[in-house]
Amino acid sequence: KIITGWNHSLYIKEDGSLWGMGRNSMGHLGDNSTTNRSTPIQIESGSVLAASAGDNHSLYLKSDGSLWAMGRNNYGQLGDSTNSDRLSAVQIESDSVNSISAGAFHSFYLKNDGSLWAMGRNDWYQLGDGTSTNRSTPVQIQSNEIVSIAVGGHHNLYIKENGSLWTFGYNLNGRLGDGTTTNRSTPVQIESGG
Repeated sequence: KIITGWNHSLYIKEDGSLWGMGRNSMGHLGDNSTTNRSTPIQIESGSVLAASAGDNHSLYLKSDGSLWAMGRNNYGQLGDSTNSDRLSAVQIESDSVNSISAGAFHSFYLKNDGSLWAMGRNDWYQLGDGTSTNRSTPVQIQSNEIVSIAVGGHHNLYIKENGSLWTFGYNLNGRLGDGTTTNRSTPVQIESGG
């Protein structure tokens, strides 16, 4: 599995190890340094199922359902209750996470119960919690029925169990697909499913 961010790249090998390369000025490669890497370095030795790369932060999911984050944290995008950059991975959730996605300065994850959680920058309503308040701890956006999430720079989409498509956040040029250019602070339905 390969994952590209704005400034760095990650990949997961068959043995579950996580590797990274590229810009590391905010610690987003998680090697306890801010040294840029022109060759791959190992970040985690095994049990990694998924990873996601934002602008200058990274997330990864382990086989036990735990969520880990590292790198830039100026908007709280790591979800560790601080705004401090992390040069090595910090655990955000201990279990029950099954999907992750990083935006430019915000992050989302899904739990096994179908709930959707978000943290980070929110000035364009990209967290979908009805506010424009940045969040340094995860906030629940939906309580259940979410099966897939895609995170953009400042907007997001998700699919529910019934196949319906929902979107929220920054709506420049109509990127939310709701027939307007109005930013949306809470999810709006674009497709009914089926």
